[in-house]
Amino acid sequence: MKGRAIAATVLVLGMGAGLHFTFAGLGRELPELFPRLAHETRVAPPIPVVAEDPEPLGEASELEPPAAAIPLKLSGEDLAEIENLQAGRKLVSPSRLPDFSHGAHAVSAKFDVPGSIEPIVNFWKKVYAVYDSNQVVLHDMDHLEIEYGVLDFSDLDRRDLPDSEKKAAREAEIGAAAARIKAALAELDEWEGLHPLSEEALRISRLFQHVHDADKYKKAQEGLRTQTGIKDRFAEAVRRSGKYMPLFEEVFAYYGVPKEITRLVFVESMFRERALSKVQAAGLWQFMADSARRYMTVDKDLDERYDPIVATHGAAKLLLRNYDLLGTWPLAINAYNSGPGNLQKAVQKLGTRDIGRIIREFRGGSYAFASRNFYPSFLAALHVYENHEKYFGRILKEAPWKFDPVQLPATMSFPEIAFLSDTPLESLKELNPAYSETVLSGRFSLPAGSQIRLPAGRQPTFASRFVQHSAGQVASILSPPAFHVVTPGESYTDIAARYGIPFQDLRRWNSETDTPGDPSAGKVLLVPSSSSLVRD
Repeated sequence: MKGRAIAATVLVLGMGAGLHFTFAGLGRELPELFPRLAHETRVAPPIPVVAEDPEPLGEASELEPPAAAIPLKLSGEDLAEIENLQAGRKLVSPSRLPDFSHGAHAVSAKFDVPGSIEPIVNFWKKVYAVYDSNQVVLHDMDHLEIEYGVLDFSDLDRRDLPDSEKKAAREAEIGAAAARIKAALAELDEWEGLHPLSEEALRISRLFQHVHDADKYKKAQEGLRTQTGIKDRFAEAVRRSGKYMPLFEEVFAYYGVPKEITRLVFVESMFRERALSKVQAAGLWQFMADSARRYMTVDKDLDERYDPIVATHGAAKLLLRNYDLLGTWPLAINAYNSGPGNLQKAVQKLGTRDIGRIIREFRGGSYAFASRNFYPSFLAALHVYENHEKYFGRILKEAPWKFDPVQLPATMSFPEIAFLSDTPLESLKELNPAYSETVLSGRFSLPAGSQIRLPAGRQPTFASRFVQHSAGQVASILSPPAFHVVTPGESYTDIAARYGIPFQDLRRWNSETDTPGDPSAGKVLLVPSSSSLVRD
């Protein structure tokens, strides 16, 4: 007990000095303090080669939550599993991040718009800052400056109709407009000057005056494309960016990657944390699973593509790898979407690293529409973000992400962490989004040394309660307690009756004797066993 008191003193001194808690001094006593510890080791998956699977832009990049990303709702069966944790629980090991707290200086780069792709960049600027989600642009795929027209569905959106009917009406109008444009293009392609052109064909012919391909109208029939505006989504993304942008810039500074490239997140996910594309690219940085495994853990229990900080480290490393292979940041950024192989072939074939010329002239492999437009989209997003007040007015950004980093002193489940830090499980989920509901519910544990995040200000509580555990002041080391997750409407009386223990003992074991009222939903309570009460 004397040794534990010394360890407690060291922890308290560490708290006063603002140190991260490593609890190294208690390492030898962990089996005694936490008798239900698992002792398995986790084997890291093999590292595959980076997949070069490009992600389409625009409407093909719809964002949807993955099936595993449902809110934390625990059934009675789930609670029973939490409350009866047994020895031998599996371990889930998160990635260890480098310490980038040395204050690296941000690197900046100038990303000018090459004249050859200026029309493409201007098109994406309009998609991001002029057209909103009620507007659909019909345009040519090869010449994005050619816009046939814009359909505005604002009135339809305001009508009192089921969403299915609105969607059907929208698709019907888009289809009719596309049919009219294709008919006019076919008329122009077949026209021999023997009769007057229709008004629509004449209008479209003026749009193509600067295009000199002999079969331009035939190609245009195949290259008609629609693009929904995202001005409203971009403005919302600017608001959300306040939460993460300072951290992203700090991580990029650590690796020496220009801070401007952090704006790539607007192109990838619009700062939607649970973004999942139709090709299963996930998270803020939209990593494919195979590519991500080079830099982070991706499995059914821990998918670090959804961790904003881990994924940003991965993105910085991937961009650096691309830069080493290709020699310029524009090519490195383009390769983030298409893979470096396509860009290496383009450099070889054209004998240039000029990104503008490559976008205009290179055709090969999977370097198609999405790949050709990826770098112009980045330039457009960079411009719109840096000038967002001009486009959207003043936006109140979310406050920067604040949390207490903790290195676990022992193998623990999230319910144990929630109890020690006096934090609702839902709050822990928001701060540690890479873990599956199975892990968050307590059926899997995190090994000692794992890095997790607590709400800002909760680290001292966690340390203090852990010391109480070590001194036997909270839990009996002979008869380990259970953990109960409070459901809406539950009272201390209800919970005490469920476990057959005195009401006052339940409150006392949770340091709630002086706190009026009942526990809030989501709070994790420590429930002593009857033998613990007798011994106490």
